[in-house]
Amino acid sequence: MAVRILEESLVNKIAAGEVVERPASVVKELVENALDAGATELRIHLRAGGRNLVRVVDDGGGMDRTDALMCLERHATSKIRTDDDLFRVATLGFRGEAIPSIASVSKFEISTRTRESDQGTQVVVDGGKLLAVEPAGCAPGTDISVGSLFFNVPARRKFLRSVDTELGHCIEAVTRELLIRPHVDLEVTHDDRLHLRCARTDDHRRRAAELLGPHGEALVPVSFARGTLKVEGLVSPVGVHRQSGSNASYLYVNGRFVRDMVVRRAVSQAYAGLVPKDRFPVVILRIDVPPADVDVNVHPAKTEVRFVNAFDLQNAIAAGLRNALQDHGIQRPVANEARYRPAGEGSREAAREQLSFVSSPSAPAVERSAVSVAVSGFATAPYVVARPATERTEPPPPVATELTTTVAPSIVPPTSPPSPTRPSPSVAPAVPAPAPRPAVVTPPTSPLSTPPQTPRTPSGRPLLPVPRFRDLRVIGQLSRTYILCEGGGELVIIDQHAAAERVTLTRLQRDPKSALGGSQRLLMPLLVELSPARAKVLAANADRLNESGLDVSHLGGGTIAVHGVPVPLADRNVPAILADMADDLMDGGPGHLAQGILDLVLATLACHTSIRANQPLDDREMKGLLEALDDVDHAVCAHGRPVAIRLEVGELERRFHRT
Repeated sequence: MAVRILEESLVNKIAAGEVVERPASVVKELVENALDAGATELRIHLRAGGRNLVRVVDDGGGMDRTDALMCLERHATSKIRTDDDLFRVATLGFRGEAIPSIASVSKFEISTRTRESDQGTQVVVDGGKLLAVEPAGCAPGTDISVGSLFFNVPARRKFLRSVDTELGHCIEAVTRELLIRPHVDLEVTHDDRLHLRCARTDDHRRRAAELLGPHGEALVPVSFARGTLKVEGLVSPVGVHRQSGSNASYLYVNGRFVRDMVVRRAVSQAYAGLVPKDRFPVVILRIDVPPADVDVNVHPAKTEVRFVNAFDLQNAIAAGLRNALQDHGIQRPVANEARYRPAGEGSREAAREQLSFVSSPSAPAVERSAVSVAVSGFATAPYVVARPATERTEPPPPVATELTTTVAPSIVPPTSPPSPTRPSPSVAPAVPAPAPRPAVVTPPTSPLSTPPQTPRTPSGRPLLPVPRFRDLRVIGQLSRTYILCEGGGELVIIDQHAAAERVTLTRLQRDPKSALGGSQRLLMPLLVELSPARAKVLAANADRLNESGLDVSHLGGGTIAVHGVPVPLADRNVPAILADMADDLMDGGPGHLAQGILDLVLATLACHTSIRANQPLDDREMKGLLEALDDVDHAVCAHGRPVAIRLEVGELERRFHRT
């Protein structure tokens, strides 16, 4: 086949495949053009999630007749002129591809007028074919309508998702562009109904709250400079984080939203030890560097960049964020600072461990209710669920294999069982115990037993077989979070929350309908404010959530009305639970079917109703938890954290230089 030059219309369709992925891509490109034109008011109208219409009206500089026609040509732009300009781009757009690409796959119309002109221009294009150019009466600025997206490329149109999903992506595109521009007045309508309204303001936190919901309200401001680097924005305090990394970081380089690993690593470095594993801080960072030090011409979508001094930039951002967090009273855990160093690593200079042994904890008052858990093949063992009057929302940093310095943990020996108390009404009702499963001939094995692929200690040594959990001897409780046990010539350290969460989840999964206990109707609907994107994904899954006992409805914007909740969640933090579920659903996309929703509800229920970290336990409670662990199949909690770690006597002897 002979080599030939492609027709212009086909070239534009190919380019559209790189620039226009879905309606949200159109929103992004048109909003960026409006912002480059100096717009301070944006009116965005959507229909059918942007499938049938994306219309962006701005009050920017506008164009005359010549420019209105020229912008439809490929690689026509007002942003750059020379090669040097390409490496000093200060605008959001510069490639000159978006408008002709969009016009080639839609029914396109543009009305525009400059402030100096008395008359505007209207241009109509159908699938890349110019139909009309006429004078028009219109306000200064630009009004672009993109209808029937991909009408002439059915193979692309069939890949579009549901209306709610596409609308959510459009709102997320608007959020990314307007989050750091509170001076721009914004209004978004969908199917002729107001969906989002953000008034012009000088308060960045207010704009964050409008677009991100409660997480935005809790953010704290940061601002610092290092040489030519300038960083400012809003970041999470401790305790504010999301399960989804994709919707937690809003990073901007010279005003452009980017997905850059250099900046992401800097954020992770700054927050190391401050957020739990697999959780992500919410950050909105505007990073300004000289345009010559960053290459934005890496990808057609312009969301990827390259820095000249990436390593130095990463360290500077991480250090600046750490200092800013400390200025707000957010200190990094001591556990991440100085640690005991084994022989060969300067251990003689290491600080001494300060261990204090006390006979009883100084702990908040707790109210307990006894729950019997049936252990397969054995007699029923007591598993006492205790909840402190004031619960911690986040566990302390996980125990490492090395002791930390300057901290004085307390090891609490087992105490006698407490005198019975009347259960508190605030304690969630006990989940009915399932009937014991038929006894098996082979003895039950513990999650600590050696599996086919032998696990290893952090030092690389294979773990040796140990008795069942119930055969371990309880030594005491460390920091009211970890249960210390002895067995099989090893020290076994159990994370009480992770262990209780796994036991609870296993019990719930065996009989989910009985565990959920149906839906408890609320006397008055609980109104929960979330980001519009989160609210949309919950609304799209409302039917499946209702099957799991969560009766919710979408009232518009970011408002969710909760009409009923599963009985065990009635006294829990429902807004936080819904936010976490929305993040999970946004990550999972359409793959979250009914069973996935149920598993998500059960995992959330297990996490929020189990024994917490920093909760004192007595001897009966700890032994009951160990017996219950013999009946579970996983050695990790619902979030993937380990239930227990083991330390061999040989490792202790090496640490004490006895070998």
